[in-house]
Amino acid sequence: MNQNNKGHSAEKLVCSIFFSLFAGIFIGMLFAPKSGAKLREDLKYFLGEIIERGKFTVEEVKVYGSEFIDKSRERVGSFSSKIKNGLVD
Repeated sequence: MNQNNKGHSAEKLVCSIFFSLFAGIFIGMLFAPKSGAKLREDLKYFLGEIIERGKFTVEEVKVYGSEFIDKSRERVGSFSSKIKNGLVD
């Protein structure tokens, strides 16, 4: 198996785990001994928490991504200037 196929297999495994996890949580909530109103309130809170965490994660990714891009630009610029000056063999 080549490296590309291993990556796809790992992605499928991770997706399957997350899907199974969320499906299990959802089914568990449906069969929990709570009233419909309490269940809807809990689901609303749970989904709100997920959305807030997602927003926070997106902001972190933006920060790390911009830092990565800035560092990459510096390295490429440095390497490019070395090539222009003929210092790289």
